[in-house]
Amino acid sequence: MKTCESAKNTYIILFFTPSRRARRLEGLCEKLIGLLIQILEKILKEKLFIIIFCLLGVLVAEGEAHHKSMISKNIPKPPPTIDPGPDAAFIKVYIIDKTSGETLSATACVNEGDQEPDNDPYRRFSLRRSANRHKGPIRFRKIKYYFYTDGYFEVRVPPGIVTIEISKGYEFHPQTIELMVKKKEVREISIPMVRAIDMSALGWYSGDTHIHMDRTGNNDDTLLTITSAKDIQYAYLLSMNTEGYDQGNKYESWLQEKGLGEQSNINKGRYHISSGQEYRTNRLGHISLIMNNAYVPGTGSVAHTDSGPSLGVIADQAHDLEGFVALNHGGYHDQEADGVLLEDKMDFLELLQFGGYRSLGLDGWYDYLNIGFRLPIVGACDYPYTRELGSEITYVWSKGTPSPRTFAHGLADGRSFATSGPMLFLEVGDKKPGEILTFSKKSENRLPISIHVESPVYPVRFLEIIVNGKVVERFFTDQPKRTWRFKSVLDVDKSCWIAARAYSEAGTEAHTNPVYIYVDKKLPFDPHSVYQIIARLEGSIDTIPNPRIVARLKQLRLELLKIISGQMSDLPFPSIPELEK
Repeated sequence: MKTCESAKNTYIILFFTPSRRARRLEGLCEKLIGLLIQILEKILKEKLFIIIFCLLGVLVAEGEAHHKSMISKNIPKPPPTIDPGPDAAFIKVYIIDKTSGETLSATACVNEGDQEPDNDPYRRFSLRRSANRHKGPIRFRKIKYYFYTDGYFEVRVPPGIVTIEISKGYEFHPQTIELMVKKKEVREISIPMVRAIDMSALGWYSGDTHIHMDRTGNNDDTLLTITSAKDIQYAYLLSMNTEGYDQGNKYESWLQEKGLGEQSNINKGRYHISSGQEYRTNRLGHISLIMNNAYVPGTGSVAHTDSGPSLGVIADQAHDLEGFVALNHGGYHDQEADGVLLEDKMDFLELLQFGGYRSLGLDGWYDYLNIGFRLPIVGACDYPYTRELGSEITYVWSKGTPSPRTFAHGLADGRSFATSGPMLFLEVGDKKPGEILTFSKKSENRLPISIHVESPVYPVRFLEIIVNGKVVERFFTDQPKRTWRFKSVLDVDKSCWIAARAYSEAGTEAHTNPVYIYVDKKLPFDPHSVYQIIARLEGSIDTIPNPRIVARLKQLRLELLKIISGQMSDLPFPSIPELEK
């Protein structure tokens, strides 16, 4: 459903694009709707009318409920802060960890956002001045205007009841306190923060692979304060090119002045930052490169990247520089996404963003899993072009404390889950996400499945077990749950992958990467997924102007057709480990 507003009328448009093939028409349909609205505005005078716009003759395919529109609205103009007046009280606030007594960085909201510190060294990062883009399902999340603090701040407030709200990522209980202050009173308070769940103690570590912040070489303390305030343990700060590319020089924004990769790594306690790059082209797509030790060469200095090279070439260059590569924003439709995924050029797919699953969506990701690829996803926020820093992150499990490089290895191995709030744990047998179970065809395989959700900030209402892209069990609760545990048993007689998903309204999502099960040394295979990938490839073939890339996409289409006809394919499918039983 899309809502459009004008000065005189409000229009509610119910817009259905039920088929993946039909999604290619969505952009054209939106333009037609805009034209229709202009015509109706001239004809009709009612304050409200409803248009029901359906694409007739197309049946809803199974699984299509996963598609959610990434509607984008302008960043709302923030209200000004309110001067507390000549009788203002003066409050000194300390934020501490209740367990350790250490000072904690955090975000703070005073009197519903009405007051902020007069002297704020982190002012430019506050929600009034950065991010707060209303795009995707997360636009419905209720977020008050807040500012960042290193654990101490001073603020003037009007006399009377004062409300202070403190938050720190998704593992801590948000704290709200109320106090009464008198005219011109000076008050000092401490606010203890309690970690609802210590993920690191359980072997899970948080990270965000897509953050844009200028790194000058002299502001690392500030950047670590901001990222730690959101409890992001591994923050990858990316420069990005504009229309051209020149190896980090004249076409680059969000500069990273301490170099890229290992040389840029720095930490403060459990919190790390590392610099990388986002390589962007309007016609082929965007990719994030992390842990590469220099800028990729590309084809030298070019004014426009749309002419090439292929994103696959850039990925190869990044890997040669010891980097990891993510396909950003879910891949974008009618670009090079399916080509580089079929060639296994990407280490992971950035899918959860803006509180939803972008571009390829869950169905597109499931297509690759269903034909045998082991393709991990990540959640990443794309700050500041998002609602808030750390709105989507990824947790990686590790036997020891990771470095920025070993954290990236965990992402590439799929030992992780993507989230915009909930902590989601999955075990299949004794295996976690990213791990593999192998069985012989003759064995009896009854697999115990354990799911555990902890979501202290944004509770969930839905829980799903997903096998080969199909929801085999779904659970619903009227009242959102902060803690949810479930156990089941699944009979497995053929190769498959198993994942879990937990979600609720307003962009609250979490999805594990799969546990992979191989029976009789065979990969999973679903011909329907092959046809879906072919359909998307055809859209890219029709759209991309580069003839060399188009020729490569056509060859990939032929490889998929070989699979359908039962022939051997040259696609780089993963190898299967030896049988466990």
